Amino acid sequence: MLYEFFPGAYAPLVATFVWSLLICVIGHYLVFRVPLFSSLVQAPIVPPFMALPAILFAFLMAFMASAAWQNITLARSALVNEHAALDRLAAVPIAPTAAKQQLQSSLRRYVNAVLDDEWEKRHNESASPDAEEAIDSLASGIWAIDGQCRAQARTAPDCTSDLDVSTYVKSLDDLRVARDDRLSLGYQGTLRLKWVLVIMLAFATSLSIAAIHRSSARTSAISLGIFGLSIWMTFAMVALHIQPYRGPDALSSRPLQELRAKI
Repeated sequence: MLYEFFPGAYAPLVATFVWSLLICVIGHYLVFRVPLFSSLVQAPIVPPFMALPAILFAFLMAFMASAAWQNITLARSALVNEHAALDRLAAVPIAPTAAKQQLQSSLRRYVNAVLDDEWEKRHNESASPDAEEAIDSLASGIWAIDGQCRAQARTAPDCTSDLDVSTYVKSLDDLRVARDDRLSLGYQGTLRLKWVLVIMLAFATSLSIAAIHRSSARTSAISLGIFGLSIWMTFAMVALHIQPYRGPDALSSRPLQELRAKI
């Protein structure tokens, strides 16, 4: 749709409007200017013919809309799961105090990398190396604490219990899964092939509308104007939601921002 190359939040609305306008204008021009369609004045196409490309267009748009709503639902679930995993990691009691502070420092580093790099700059379309390093630091830190306590047979008063270590490791695994889910939903490419197909079907529908009204340019223009407005709203709804981390209705990172303030 080309709006991926523009930073504006409302770029999908502009791009879909341009595409809808071009589809209708070109369809009207071809039918009334190309000699191939001149015979339709004496032998017009029956109106029900328009239903075939229109139904196919509606089916494809419904498929894309369903994928968009599913992406948003999955993105919200990933955000909730990531927030819950981070909250558990911050709450697990770790001893000694110096080790707890080191893990908390790595946890803050992870949250900062996610919010400032992956979410803000990359729109969750690619991973931040700093976030990767922070997760590795959390994993190596908890295993180092567990190894030290095992060497002391957990007799030292400042050793972390097996239950706390298990809870921390489980929460860390949940964090990895939630982050992978978020990044997989963010990286979807530009979906060019789907957009090309749906634009071609919309163009075929505009040709059929203009061809049916070949006897009256005014009637054809009015019909295509209504059709253009309809497909613009349909295109815009899908374009605004097909990528859950972009656009004016993008998923907010507020839960993670509130958690960062508490860590």
